[in-house]
Amino acid sequence: MKLVIFAGTSEGRDLCTRLSQAGREAMVCVATEYGKEVLPPMPGITVHTGRMTAEEMADFLQETQLVVDATHPYAVEVSKNIRQACEMANCRYIRLLRPKTQAEHVVHVASTAEAAEYLAHTEGNVLLTVGSKELHCFTAVPEYAKRLWPRVLPAAASMEICQKLGFPAAHTILMQGPFSEELNTALLHTCEAKWLVTKDTGAAGGLPEKLAAAKRCGCQVILIDRPQEDGMTPEAVYRLLLPSKPLRFPLFVDLTGRQCLVVGCGKIGAHRAEVLLRYGAAVTVVAPDGEAPAGVTHIKRAFQPEDLDGMFLATAATDNRQVNHAIYEQCVQRNIWVSTADNREECTFFFPAVRAGGGLSVGLVSDGSDHKKTARAARAIEAVLQEEIG
Repeated sequence: MKLVIFAGTSEGRDLCTRLSQAGREAMVCVATEYGKEVLPPMPGITVHTGRMTAEEMADFLQETQLVVDATHPYAVEVSKNIRQACEMANCRYIRLLRPKTQAEHVVHVASTAEAAEYLAHTEGNVLLTVGSKELHCFTAVPEYAKRLWPRVLPAAASMEICQKLGFPAAHTILMQGPFSEELNTALLHTCEAKWLVTKDTGAAGGLPEKLAAAKRCGCQVILIDRPQEDGMTPEAVYRLLLPSKPLRFPLFVDLTGRQCLVVGCGKIGAHRAEVLLRYGAAVTVVAPDGEAPAGVTHIKRAFQPEDLDGMFLATAATDNRQVNHAIYEQCVQRNIWVSTADNREECTFFFPAVRAGGGLSVGLVSDGSDHKKTARAARAIEAVLQEEIG
């Protein structure tokens, strides 16, 4: 099946990543060179760069069976053109919907123009986080060059738009997200902002962090509501496009005296160390902080590759994605079994929910879709084991 994805969003990148990891091929369309730059090279994923009219899209989509529209929620005209092109090319169209974020105590407006009209009757500085495409609407705000601070992508086109509209360089913030709550807070303080204007970009667009920062700063939020549209959630699109994997094989091994490494000593790391210890392993925990269970060797520092020397298996359970990924790669190179707590794609074994009793040991793992189901099943099995013991 020939698949084309119109991307340019984090959801589009995530979909491409999953398809590539599953060995699938897809053509990905992005409008700008910047969109191509933020999409890392992936096996099976071919990138087409450049804006197209509906007619040009229809020609491009010849012999395509399925199109996934993963463009920005506010790119209404682009989505309209994609739908029209799919009708002309006789291929199936799917709109991938970005989940919304519940926002309270905000001023709701229907459009960028309405946001500008609202600001025209207010006082105080404003941090604009709506991009550069409709920035011209805010020139209707009295003393806009003095009051407004636009935050836009660090691209030449964005800078040029800000300059042409008369925004001073000192008020132009060129940055690429994602933005943390702390960084949003710092920018609001820098601008001395009384107002924050944003779109309903959802969690993927950093809306929760903006809302939290505004609350901390006592800043009023003006939220440009998202256009109404029908489509599928990212999870539904994944289920449609990605073949279901076989269930994981329950392999039981004797850990008595075997050297096992746990990197990280938060809630997950400490629990995994305790389980491994319970099954007779010689457990070493490497973590600068936290309290390891009694009976393990706790090395209080950051992970070093030599920590894997002589290990039978390892589990990466730090709160740092890069460190966990590095541990996974080191284990694969050394042929050491590894379970990565924050990424099921980076596991050569899966740490089970373990229940034991009456000489029986039961381990459960899910297919990755519902961890709560695993927990419920584990509790039910535990009750059965206790009943058998009684």
